[in-house]
Amino acid sequence: MIVLATFLWGMSIVIVRGVHEEIPPIGLSFLRWFLGAIFLLPFVWAELRRKYQFIKLHLKLIFLLGVLQVGSSAMLMVSVNFTTAINASVINAAQPALTAVAAWILTRDRITLVQGIGIFSGLVGILIIVGRADVILLLRLDFNMGDGFAVLAITGWGIYAVLLHRFPHELGMTTTLFLIVLTGSLATLPFYIWESINIRTVPLTFDTAIVLLVLGVIVSVFSIYLWNAGIRSVGPNKASIFLNLIPVFGAVLAIVFLGEKIFNFHIFGAAFVCLGITLVIKRNPQTVSQS
Repeated sequence: MIVLATFLWGMSIVIVRGVHEEIPPIGLSFLRWFLGAIFLLPFVWAELRRKYQFIKLHLKLIFLLGVLQVGSSAMLMVSVNFTTAINASVINAAQPALTAVAAWILTRDRITLVQGIGIFSGLVGILIIVGRADVILLLRLDFNMGDGFAVLAITGWGIYAVLLHRFPHELGMTTTLFLIVLTGSLATLPFYIWESINIRTVPLTFDTAIVLLVLGVIVSVFSIYLWNAGIRSVGPNKASIFLNLIPVFGAVLAIVFLGEKIFNFHIFGAAFVCLGITLVIKRNPQTVSQS
């Protein structure tokens, strides 16, 4: 399930990059998630009514999860307006390191020395990619704005993974997903309105409808459902290891459909990121028993 989710995310990055000149990012993000919520509503209506008091009790956490999930998605969509799909895909692979940091800060999950080295390695990989392996660019802090948005996106998803893992299980998976998608899409509505007034609107075309259908139902609903199920089953750290498949899927699809190219700094950065992932998920028996 998690492998399929990562494939769909890699595919979505390439799709968004491919249409970024036609469809504005915030509008695309709002409409895809709101469409996903509409699609899910008939399946969760009964449970929403039955567990209204429980939902009301945890509404703040649900809203926060929605902002983190949908807001991070919007950040990634903005990022591919300024950077390549390959860059965004490779940066995504560093999420396990940031998830471990978020778990340590928010829930005091223990980070071993080996995991600490892994986190550092993952951050080095990000710097190599966003700095294009150019020391002068790093010293000048002359980064691509799109790469910066991609880093913010994976940071938000890392926090989301930690909080979701600790969300009470009284609600069904589909209902939880609906509430997260709905609250997150509503949180982006003011930004969508601002974008439509001040920048450009989402074009009403057949191609736009197809893109929204794919991203709104297949990616936004189906992939997140698979990912949430994976997190609840194996925990955020173990699930995050599979995120290093995103740059593989994303790079292959970007090369085939967008004609993008892989450079040496992608390879070097990915090597550090993969090393970081490997070290982050190395957990001693004591750590496993506490999780």
